Amino acid sequence: MAPKHMVQTLLRGKEVHRLEVRTAVAFIIGPLFFVIGSVLLMSKIGSGAALLAIGSVFFTAGGWFQLEQALLVTRGLLNRKQRWGWCGIWCALTQSIGTVLFNMETFSTWGLPTLNGTPWLMLEVAPNILGSVLFVISAIFGLLEVGHGRLFVIQPHHLGWWVAVVNALGCLWFMQAAIAAIPVDLSIAAVLDPQVAIRATLLGALAFTAVGMLSLAECSEDEVKS
Repeated sequence: MAPKHMVQTLLRGKEVHRLEVRTAVAFIIGPLFFVIGSVLLMSKIGSGAALLAIGSVFFTAGGWFQLEQALLVTRGLLNRKQRWGWCGIWCALTQSIGTVLFNMETFSTWGLPTLNGTPWLMLEVAPNILGSVLFVISAIFGLLEVGHGRLFVIQPHHLGWWVAVVNALGCLWFMQAAIAAIPVDLSIAAVLDPQVAIRATLLGALAFTAVGMLSLAECSEDEVKS
């Protein structure tokens, strides 16, 4: 799709009751909270952790809406084997579970800032790593879905392809953040590289904001083409 048409699709009026519109909006608002929260954490001003926790709620809402869409699509498939063999349902399911794990991690970081030891490992480190792994898995399923079973395809004129690719970048940055936040000392909750973790979270959040914008534009793609 040409940039001109992409802008037209984004600016075209949307019906808020549509699941895909609500999904896109949630995936714009949530990452924006992550962007602002990450900037505050890097600047060491304000309550960045609180914004990350709030943003994670919108991520979860978007994941739930996305899962609802996938479940609606599966009703049109012929049998259970086809339903659970479809990449779209696995993409939505793994991402949705990942967002719930990020809820656990971000709310613990916000509400229990002095946590350390085993509780910190279980409430923050483990959910962050598992959530990031699930996000990467969801990105793979998303790429397979848009590529009709192929992982690496190039379709720059297809909005869905851009959504899948930019989403994959966001997931990889979140994975980088999780790796940088691997514990080096449980007793004081020290991690490998906190600054890299925050910067990677910021980059991932920017990517997911772009995904939300692209998804919102995709909601009107057929209308503009027609």
